[in-house]
Amino acid sequence: MKRRPITLRGTLGALLSCGLAACGGGGGGAEPAATAPPLGPTCTGSAAYEIVTRAQPAVGRNAAVSIAGCTGTIGQPVWTQLAGPSVTLLSAKTQTISFEPPVAGTYQFQAVFTDPAGSARTENVAVDVPSAGATPLVIARASHSARMGANVSVRAWPTAAAGTNPTVTWTQIEGPAVQFLATGDPYVAIFKAPAVLHDAPLRLRATVRTAAGATDSDDVQVMVERYQQAPSASNTRIWSDGHVSRVYPYKPASPYASALVRCAYDAAQDINAQCPLTQLPFLAQQTAGAMPTVAQVMDRVLVSHDWLGRNFEDFLTTQDVFGDFRRMLLSTTAVVLGTHVRPSFYYAATGAIYLDADNFWLTPEQRDLVSEAPDFRSDFDRGLNYSGLWRYVQNNQSIFVFFDPRSRNVTRTQSYLLNESGWLMYHELGHAVDFLPPALYGALNSNRGAWDNIAPRVSDGVTPGQLTSDVVSATFPLTSAVMRDLAQVKFFGATATATQSGYTPDQVAAFFSNDVATDEYNFSNSREDIAMTLEELLMNRRLGMQRDVAITDRITANTTSGSQVVVRWGQRGRVGSPSIKPRAKAIAQALVPWFDATQVDAMPAPLPMRPGQSWTSNLVLPAPLAPAAAREQPLLTREQLYQFNNELQRMEHHRHAQGPRLPSR
Repeated sequence: MKRRPITLRGTLGALLSCGLAACGGGGGGAEPAATAPPLGPTCTGSAAYEIVTRAQPAVGRNAAVSIAGCTGTIGQPVWTQLAGPSVTLLSAKTQTISFEPPVAGTYQFQAVFTDPAGSARTENVAVDVPSAGATPLVIARASHSARMGANVSVRAWPTAAAGTNPTVTWTQIEGPAVQFLATGDPYVAIFKAPAVLHDAPLRLRATVRTAAGATDSDDVQVMVERYQQAPSASNTRIWSDGHVSRVYPYKPASPYASALVRCAYDAAQDINAQCPLTQLPFLAQQTAGAMPTVAQVMDRVLVSHDWLGRNFEDFLTTQDVFGDFRRMLLSTTAVVLGTHVRPSFYYAATGAIYLDADNFWLTPEQRDLVSEAPDFRSDFDRGLNYSGLWRYVQNNQSIFVFFDPRSRNVTRTQSYLLNESGWLMYHELGHAVDFLPPALYGALNSNRGAWDNIAPRVSDGVTPGQLTSDVVSATFPLTSAVMRDLAQVKFFGATATATQSGYTPDQVAAFFSNDVATDEYNFSNSREDIAMTLEELLMNRRLGMQRDVAITDRITANTTSGSQVVVRWGQRGRVGSPSIKPRAKAIAQALVPWFDATQVDAMPAPLPMRPGQSWTSNLVLPAPLAPAAAREQPLLTREQLYQFNNELQRMEHHRHAQGPRLPSR
């Protein structure tokens, strides 16, 4: 199911009110034009397409070349470098390449693509870079392409020569006017790509001013691709309430390459014209239910960039040591990895999972291409008087590492990606095996589509559902009506009643702890209840990572770190509770039958947190010998702000919206 929107709270949330205007030291702002800037010369003639180059490229600054479709869509672009000092093209299969010339010279590239009429085209482009001038004070990253309606982000990177605490100002200088969205980090500009009549470039300028008053600027180019999304009011279009971003088959020679986009991620998909499984079968049909190879999985992968496919392939090869991910992928038709896929989700209408690239980047250059835009801002629990927190820990340390968004000295290893993506994979694939469990692989009708095979087992409001989530919810039900109603407030935007607003953290802790849910989100619906429980079970037993869950005092605009959040109740490893074990075991037996379910019996009882102490203090369980004050050394202000916000983003990212609505049966 689709991930719930990120809620930005604490001091960072307070900074949102500044927008991109100056917000103190290191701040800056965007200056949206009152009227649309000149559209520029793109697509003013009769040409079917045009090549667009960024003006005035320079050594060490962002340079970009794009293909604009003037009369229709550009298809299958592939860029190669022909001559000049070697550069890496991370977006070589998109309409825009971006690079930073290391030295002066002529950089020559070739683009092979199909034009709007479907004709094969080849264009050679030369970018002349003059001799280096003054040392840049700022570099804008990274130029790229995005479909209209996408949430887009670009970032300014002041260089070391800019000194400490420079201010950054964003200005749009070309293209259809955009409205910059509020953000707590003035170095990043976030906006929604506007609707366009044909592909159109936007050019944004980041200007830095140093403490000594020196200024410098750099430009970044975003090619907005015209793409007609599904009508939001449609009752038959599968993606009527979702945004479809551009992706392509990672393996062009895959036997499913021609069907992947059309059957898994195309705004034109209609529930009345589903791709039959003869065209894109479930992976289980290909392997006859046996565990697939990594190569067989990769035959079904769609990506926005090749590096995403490589990282995911290496992840499966090196980190899926138990084969859980590959076995659970048997219940999918495709895997979509995209820099504009946000949040991650599973969708039963296509049988595919859709994964956010933020979970799979390894280098700062890859991170440059990943959208930083949150799926949307949410204050759904604004009227409540408590907060609910979670994290995964190992050896009394959080498994999540803070990567400073302003630092280029960031790389991530494949082993760390297991921390970043293991829980995500277990959760989303938990939905997949719930909708299509291994016991039903042999009963699939290849002449019907994915949803037609799944729908008969899903409750229509009259006929009881047959999913494991339905069966377990009936056999081991959640009983707290209060928590169910609070979930409607926290996760679906219902208005809190006076009674709900009056619940204290201690009262909510009693409601929650006396039930059999592993997290507040279990109460949102039966699908999430089962996925949350299975996720925690497998993270615990397979990876040795335990989950903390706590009910705390309410996080406010003045909250800047976990040291300020007081725990009123909490546990580590709640899935090991005697009252939860029977339902966890039933879920495992039905959905992951290769897993030895007797391991559930061996799980230790949860460790209690220490009420009255902070969220940070409760990281070490049982209590250490050193006093709490000695363990809670304050971070630098900005580091503290971003670290806590980083934790909150993961907490909120783990809660889902319900994704594109499922078609009626």
